[in-house]
Amino acid sequence: MPAKDGSSNFSSVGKAREMDLSIVMPAYNEAGRIGPTLREYVERFRHLYSDRFEIVVVLNGCVDDTREVVRIEARIAPEIRVIEFQQPMGKGGAIWEGFAVAQGELVSFVDADNMVRAPEVEKLIRALDSADIAIANRFSGVEESGRNQPLLRKLISGASRWWVRNFLGLPYSDTQCGAKAFRAAAWWQIAPSVRERGWAFDLDVLAHAHQLNLNVVEVPVRWKHVAEGSKVRPWKDVPLTLWATLGIRRRTRLD
Repeated sequence: MPAKDGSSNFSSVGKAREMDLSIVMPAYNEAGRIGPTLREYVERFRHLYSDRFEIVVVLNGCVDDTREVVRIEARIAPEIRVIEFQQPMGKGGAIWEGFAVAQGELVSFVDADNMVRAPEVEKLIRALDSADIAIANRFSGVEESGRNQPLLRKLISGASRWWVRNFLGLPYSDTQCGAKAFRAAAWWQIAPSVRERGWAFDLDVLAHAHQLNLNVVEVPVRWKHVAEGSKVRPWKDVPLTLWATLGIRRRTRLD
């Protein structure tokens, strides 16, 4: 049954184990894409971490069959834990809640569409040997599909990156890629200051990491543009995200 806060947990978690790695995967109506993504991540990281990793799927107000798809995968793979929220809380909100229950010394979040595949996320995890935070950089990597993003999307992306770099002063090439990894201790330094729960979540996190002088590295990754089923609505989400930078800038100056 859902908890009073609208959340529920239908996985069998049992006694908490010591974990080296937690991978958080937010999911909003991802029935058609999340199954293969989970299988790939389980196979890759089981080989590397044995039983000392977990994948925390955060069901974020899903109204399709995502819950049933994830339930099937969780029966096969005990590494998969699930928390569910009846009402959507935004991408950033889902990641925040996933990190709140994550047990790993290292934590990461990835998209359910497998835009950045498991071997590439492994690169982020390895980069934490010498960094506090590792973020995927698509613009220095390779697009696997061989097909470019639509011109309009490229123009919006370029303008957004210019704004972020010049208005927030962030020295990163790709702030919005849905694959990032943290030392858990670094995340909890940032977490109390993070207010954004939507698409601006990444900017809020990186602005506070930059303010705290945490060591953030960018890692070039192979990636694929996944248009079908995308939850990004450029004409709505981009202006809202850029508007949120006003609050982020104000907060980082006051903190």
